[in-house]
Amino acid sequence: MTSTTSTRAEDFTAVLNLPSSPETVSALFTSAAGVSRWWGPTEGDGTVGGTLVTSFGDHGVNAMRVLEAGPTRVVWESITPDGTTPTGHTQEWLGTTMEFDIVPSGTGTELRFRHAGLTTQLECWDSCVAAWTYFMASIETFAKTGTGTPFGA
Repeated sequence: MTSTTSTRAEDFTAVLNLPSSPETVSALFTSAAGVSRWWGPTEGDGTVGGTLVTSFGDHGVNAMRVLEAGPTRVVWESITPDGTTPTGHTQEWLGTTMEFDIVPSGTGTELRFRHAGLTTQLECWDSCVAAWTYFMASIETFAKTGTGTPFGA
């Protein structure tokens, strides 16, 4: 039998084991205040159908339409924000999704993150991987200390 590798396997993924409750972890992705704690200053609505807009200062903004906002899974789709300056990689991110799976694990939570569509074929791959790696560490720092390292902090 011949096996083929799915391009989905090339998506950027990360798994974090966090010393926080699933409710605490979920709250980081389901409100503007939560996203602001680890990614950057964020405004908007974190409920299904809402839009979250995160500012990266002179670099522009990222806007995400909320597709799922449950206690165990949050999914955002990258969109072009109306009336704002998008970040340089927004065109490459359009149509990609950020998936956060929140799984109880022992006394904490396992966070499984995938940026579906963010693959090695994209021009921003190296810089986006570096940025996601930084912001995954920000989530870990928040879970351990109560304070993340979002953009502008």
